[in-house]
Amino acid sequence: MVLQNQGIRISDVVELGNNGPSVELNNRPTLTVSRSTAESAVKSLNLTNIQAVNFIAGVNAILQSATIKGPMLFVNTQPGVVNLTLDNGGTIKAQAIYQLVFGTTSNPVTFGWDGTNLT
Repeated sequence: MVLQNQGIRISDVVELGNNGPSVELNNRPTLTVSRSTAESAVKSLNLTNIQAVNFIAGVNAILQSATIKGPMLFVNTQPGVVNLTLDNGGTIKAQAIYQLVFGTTSNPVTFGWDGTNLT
């Protein structure tokens, strides 16, 4: 393909034409969280350099607040419930435990970070 006799170069490509959560998951640093039935249902998550979390199994996720630096996207891509809590006693959308339920309007969800709480 040529534009005014110049070659086309594609760089920093992002996924277009998809309104699902995969667009944001594929275009930002993402942590994928899963677990086997042999593992504990509780997971402590270090979110250093992470902007999105993709849960592919039900889990009770304790978010390490000291590792959160800005807005965070959370997606539950498999049937089940993910319970989110902060290790600092802060709240998530004014709740001590926020449930991220597959197949609901609250999934995916993006929260802002005020240094103590996800809002």
